[in-house]
Amino acid sequence: MRERFPMAEAVEFRWSGQVMESIDGLAYIGQNSGNEPNIYIATGDSGNGMTHGTIAGMLLTDLILGRENEWKSVYDPARIRFSAATEFAKENLNVMTQYGDYATPGERSSEHDIRAGEGAVIRRGLTKVAVSRDAHGILHEMSAVCPHLGCIVDWNSTESTWDCPCHGSRFEATGKVISGPALTGLERVEHVSERRRSGSGF
Repeated sequence: MRERFPMAEAVEFRWSGQVMESIDGLAYIGQNSGNEPNIYIATGDSGNGMTHGTIAGMLLTDLILGRENEWKSVYDPARIRFSAATEFAKENLNVMTQYGDYATPGERSSEHDIRAGEGAVIRRGLTKVAVSRDAHGILHEMSAVCPHLGCIVDWNSTESTWDCPCHGSRFEATGKVISGPALTGLERVEHVSERRRSGSGF
């Protein structure tokens, strides 16, 4: 780009996005498969948000108004595709493998090894702690356990976020949830020095 446009200066902003992939490549559009009868969803666009957004507008309208729609079964969020069984099994095996992170050592020996702009999971006894240090040198510590289904999050150095490798939840460096399926942020962990200042025990 700089070769073609030598007047280009510094990169001031960056953008990124996540593509939500379904097992069979089609979106999940319709009534939520849970117990709530009036909850409808449209997700899993697989990069085809414009197309699926249009379909969702038509399909969900028909479902809410009780009209027949030939696409209902095609995009049904509760559908099961036999042809996707292998991929489904592989993804769930990956999730099970991720739980092995509970037994691994930390990525760094302590929070002192984490520089400004970095993040890493460290071990404190039996717990895993997600630790990041912002550009001002302020340390942020929270549980490394994703509140969705308990996988251990990873530090995304490109986005400066905590990402769950199991189901794709993402969190700010401070632990605030960015995107689900997690509904809440990472639980804050009180640092040892803070306990000392407050006079509480160990």
